[in-house]
Amino acid sequence: MSNIPSSKRELILVTAKSLFIEKGFRGTTIAGIAEEAGIAKGSVYSYFTSKLDIVKALFVQADEKSQQAVNNLMTTNKKSGSEFLEQYLICEFQEVLNERSFIQMFLTDELIVMDADIMAVLQECRINYHLSQQKVLVRAYGEKVTPWIYDIVSLVNGLLQEYAIYLTLDDANFSIKRCAHLISFLVDSAITSLDKSSLTPLITKDNFPLTQNVDLENLQRQKAIDILDNIKNNLVDLNEQHKQSVLETVTLIETELAKADFNNTMIRALIANLRPYAELNHYRRRLAETLDVELI
Repeated sequence: MSNIPSSKRELILVTAKSLFIEKGFRGTTIAGIAEEAGIAKGSVYSYFTSKLDIVKALFVQADEKSQQAVNNLMTTNKKSGSEFLEQYLICEFQEVLNERSFIQMFLTDELIVMDADIMAVLQECRINYHLSQQKVLVRAYGEKVTPWIYDIVSLVNGLLQEYAIYLTLDDANFSIKRCAHLISFLVDSAITSLDKSSLTPLITKDNFPLTQNVDLENLQRQKAIDILDNIKNNLVDLNEQHKQSVLETVTLIETELAKADFNNTMIRALIANLRPYAELNHYRRRLAETLDVELI
């Protein structure tokens, strides 16, 4: 697969991420990003309002990549039980290693970690992350894990995050395969023991902290609307005829989403109308994933 950015927006993100790692968030400027990318400073502002806006986009991009990786694993991997969980964990730890420098930059800069908008994006990413892990566990263990799904996700996530901190902040040097094998063994043992016990789940759908006060269906719609807004705000590379065509499609999608029970087939067809515009592939893919429709 080519590492060449597929659009100007992608070029800005790739360049900014590299500079953030090299110079830190404070040491990077919009002008520096533009110069390094070989584009005009105004072009950066055509896509992003600030450096923090770029950081938010990078987190959203990482979230999308994580969800896509889970979907690919569930489609291609035929294993089950602890073996499937172990494969998932290896993928997660490999991504931690791939992103170690960026994670270190993020965690050590208070301007980023104290920004309310960044924290809101991260909270949404956390919800998506937990939902993905639920899918992984149900795929691995079926109905056996369902009563305990929230507690087991907490167990998996807690172990995964703690070892990930060792790898990133502490620069630990251990085999991620051995680590994944250990965690999957511990989780498998816990599921087997809980299934035989008289205990009841601690965390349930009704008291799960991340979604207790969240309407997931409306959250899905709002995310889709945000993506559509981004499409409308990022048509600078299209000619007037193409802009009008895209805006008409976006309006039709918005109209469909406003319905109490929107038509998935209609949404899928409308998203397909955006396919001729390579500049919008990023948003088209995000929209399909967010609304859980097939990308055609």
